[in-house]
Amino acid sequence: MPSPALTLVPDADAPSSTASVDLAARIWALPTRTLLDDLGPIADARVLLVEDVLGGAVDLTPGAYDLVHARFQLSRFGRPAEQLAALRSLVAPGGVLLVEEPDLRTWTFEPHAPATTHLIGRLAQAFSAAGGDLDAGRRLPSRLRAAGLEPRVRTHAIGLETGHPYLRLPLDLATTLAGPLADVLGHDGLDHLRRSATTELLEPRRRGTTFTLVQAWARVER
Repeated sequence: MPSPALTLVPDADAPSSTASVDLAARIWALPTRTLLDDLGPIADARVLLVEDVLGGAVDLTPGAYDLVHARFQLSRFGRPAEQLAALRSLVAPGGVLLVEEPDLRTWTFEPHAPATTHLIGRLAQAFSAAGGDLDAGRRLPSRLRAAGLEPRVRTHAIGLETGHPYLRLPLDLATTLAGPLADVLGHDGLDHLRRSATTELLEPRRRGTTFTLVQAWARVER
C-alpha cells in the first residue's frame, strides 16, 4: 500500500478544500491541457487527478495508473517527500507523474499594492502554520530530483488586466482562511487588512501578475 501521506481525506489542520478550489481557477486550464496534449495520448490510459479528492473510488494499488496528476497538494498538505513517494507509488512502470504547484515570486500588482502584498504574505504564513507551503513550486523540481526522478519543468505566469476576477484571489483566500488569519492578526486587524486590500484592488488602473504555476513531470521507471 502507498504511504498514508497521500491525503485522500484532508488533515483537520490543513487549508480547506475551498482554498484548493480558489487556487485552481479556470485560468490554469489551458496550460495544463497544453502540457497533457504535448505528453501525447496513451491508449486506454488510467489517469488519476489528485486535486481535491475527498474519498470515493480511488485505487490505491501500487502502479494502478499510467498518469498521476497532482495539483496544489504539496501547497495544501506539505510533507513533500512523503506525498511524492505516495504519488509515485501509484504510477505504473513507464507512466508519468505530473505535479503542479505555485511559486509566489511573480504574484505582484501594478501600481504597487502594499496591503494586498502584505495579505499574500500572511496567507503564506497561514498555509505554513497548518503544515502546507503556498510557495511549494519554488522547490518542486529539486523535490522530485531528491525522490530519484528526472523532472522536466514548465512555468506559467499570467498577466491580469483591470477587472480580471483572478485579481481578487488574495481576498478569496482570506475569506476561506479567515479563522487562521484572525488567530494571528486578530479580527480587527484582519478586517482592516482586508478592507485596505479591497480598496487597492478596486482601483481603476489595477493590473497584476499571477503567481507562477510550476509544472514538473517525470517518467517513472521501476
